[in-house]
Amino acid sequence: MRFRSMIFASGLLCGALCWSQSSASAGAASTQAINAQNENNLCRIYFTKAKSGQEQQLEAGRKKHIQFHRAQKDTWTWNTWTRETGDDTGSYVTSTCGHAWKDFDEWEARMGKADAADALANMGPYLGGSTDGFYLYRADMSLAPANQPPAPMAAVTIYTLHPGAAPDFIAAVKKVNDALSKQPDWPKTSGWYQLVNGGEGPTFVLVSARQNWAGFEPLAKSVPDVLNEVYGPETAGQILKTMRDSTKHLSTETALYHPELSYVPAK
Repeated sequence: MRFRSMIFASGLLCGALCWSQSSASAGAASTQAINAQNENNLCRIYFTKAKSGQEQQLEAGRKKHIQFHRAQKDTWTWNTWTRETGDDTGSYVTSTCGHAWKDFDEWEARMGKADAADALANMGPYLGGSTDGFYLYRADMSLAPANQPPAPMAAVTIYTLHPGAAPDFIAAVKKVNDALSKQPDWPKTSGWYQLVNGGEGPTFVLVSARQNWAGFEPLAKSVPDVLNEVYGPETAGQILKTMRDSTKHLSTETALYHPELSYVPAK
């Protein structure tokens, strides 16, 4: 089985809704410490779409492929969502997370060829396109623990940055996170992923769990409101300017979880 993945103000509005999990760690951590914190947080995420009018056939093929994983007693989890809004509405996102780089060598040796053959047989005839990439769940930028059970829905904001802008962007995110962590009523349901291979970068993806569409209602305070309260208007403005200047383009989408198209190994 194989998430790529509006103006900046609308992105901040979504941030007020989606940003609920950011790290309270203000200090600049060393690369070594960050790597150690995130060493088992790697995801491989596949983006697929059906040929026109063949969504039902593709989904039926995925269900058959799930049975292959079950028969092989695959120990990895494969979660599938559909994109409900955005440019890629109707496409599928399938991810496996919680891994180190070396884990992919072990899985390929154990499952790779048979998995590819079964996927091609059951889903290949109905695929209209497929891409994939590796994403790192940035525990140092997130309050939510990695590898949480999937919520029914997710709000997604994708930040593609200018080259070289990642360090300033990350520092600004952590300042925002410090401010949000001081808000007792701020929901804590989101985290950050960083694209490490497989697409245009630097790219960071903010994902926030939602139980239903009502969960998308705006909060009583926006991110700029919170920053103004905690840091004052001048510092708050500089933080937002750093994020704005770092961002090349920004997009938002909503994802719907499909347990019937997902594989979770038996415990």
